[in-house]
Amino acid sequence: MLSPFSNLECLGLLAKRLILFNIIDLNQGSDILTITDSSLPITHYPLPTGFFTTRIDIMRKTIRSTTTAPQSPTIPATDSNLPAQQAAGFFGREQELQQIERVFVKDKTRRLTITGMSGQGKSSLAIEAGQRLYHSGQFKKICLVDYGAFSKQDAVDLAIKTLARVLDSDLVNVVTATEALKDIPTLLILDNLDMISLEQLPKLLEVAEQCSEVGACRLLLTSEQAEFEQFGEFLNNHHILPLSGLAKADALAYFEQLLALPPITPIKPPKSAEVLSLFKQVAFHPLSIGVLAIALKTLPPQEVERRLPTLLEQDDPFWALLKWALENLIVEIELTGALYWLAILLKRNTKKPFRLDAKTVRFLPRLSVFQGGVFEPDLLEITEVTKKQWYLLCSALQTAGLIKLEFLPDFKVPYIKFHPTLSPTLWPHFSSAEEQAFIFSDYQQRYAQLAAYMAYEESKNMVQVHALVQHDFSNLLHAVHSALDAQEVWAVQFVKNLNIFLNYFGFQRDSAILGQRAEIAQSQKKKK
Repeated sequence: MLSPFSNLECLGLLAKRLILFNIIDLNQGSDILTITDSSLPITHYPLPTGFFTTRIDIMRKTIRSTTTAPQSPTIPATDSNLPAQQAAGFFGREQELQQIERVFVKDKTRRLTITGMSGQGKSSLAIEAGQRLYHSGQFKKICLVDYGAFSKQDAVDLAIKTLARVLDSDLVNVVTATEALKDIPTLLILDNLDMISLEQLPKLLEVAEQCSEVGACRLLLTSEQAEFEQFGEFLNNHHILPLSGLAKADALAYFEQLLALPPITPIKPPKSAEVLSLFKQVAFHPLSIGVLAIALKTLPPQEVERRLPTLLEQDDPFWALLKWALENLIVEIELTGALYWLAILLKRNTKKPFRLDAKTVRFLPRLSVFQGGVFEPDLLEITEVTKKQWYLLCSALQTAGLIKLEFLPDFKVPYIKFHPTLSPTLWPHFSSAEEQAFIFSDYQQRYAQLAAYMAYEESKNMVQVHALVQHDFSNLLHAVHSALDAQEVWAVQFVKNLNIFLNYFGFQRDSAILGQRAEIAQSQKKKK
């Protein structure tokens, strides 16, 4: 039975029948709406043009940040590998930026370390300093080596190979690196030194010092503490810049920008005096301000003021604050497609509340198995968080500054880069040791399968495969070493597949270590 719509009144009658029958079937890819009822024959209704959208996804209209690529970098890709700032951008720290420029340019100091507790904004300041020093003409190249996701990798090799990509040179050791740096004023940034083991740190600082003494090159480090007393030569010509909380005006400007980011809520923005009172309790700590912004998107400041002291008294106050903020996050999302028009016709609210369910919050610690970041499909597969829940969680974590989305050329899905605080914060909070072990086992097997697939696909899609592997080295290395530790039967093959890429990218020492471990594992297997 065909019944074309002549006007909106007829469509309104249809809407009432839909509510009555409680059965709606939208045929994908066509403008046909089908209604079925046990007592009636199947009925097909052609819909007005534009009434039906081929994909109804109620989240994507409200939460745009998970599908929008970041802005282009301000430095040409040929001159720098600096990552983009977090979604909210960079705020304040003008005095610190001026101090960095004065130390490097006017005072001719070769080495500077930014210190401060995790979440204070050390990496963001280093990135901003690199941007400004490049544009002022002080450096021709800016190279950032990120140890935030550091996992079982040779620290010196990582620095040399990263520098080689920025300089577009074939560097194999510190000798070739210093030779290449002689005529190229370069700022070398070693970010998150706290992640490097005490066994590797002395050698890395020795190599970094040599690079910083060449030509017009300089070295910028970030670390929670600058405990370099045992490195006498390194401390010569070295400056320490400690970071504390944001200034009041900068904190307010930062918070205002956070409120403008997804998830957007209808709540009235709080007054400056109210939020400053809250910020004071967290010492104007930028990462904590980000988490407070999530809470203040939904809750009145009086409620946050009431609960905050109790949360800060917990054994892990940052986790307590984050969990509480996410549990209370509610947004209003606009209906789309047929559901939107039906609500209009029935004069009902076109928006509906949406919140993180208890299961998603309980699954949040599962993110901690990843080392520094993860491609979105792997995250969804291992954590078992649904896509709709992830879109809301993702936007909240972006606002807080706990994750950033990186989009690789020719890849539709983003790489989710973690703040170094995220995984260590979440890891102790699995619901049980059994769940933790189960998820970590899934993680190991997922990356073993990925290594096998990448080894198979390399000859067919070399550029894309290499881009994937380079971004995921930290997870691949962590998974393979832990699989060897657990004596998994498939660990040796995992090593063989991963060593293809380690050798290609010049990480021979890492490859040799894995090869030795695989030989030991095989010999032990034969003895059994």
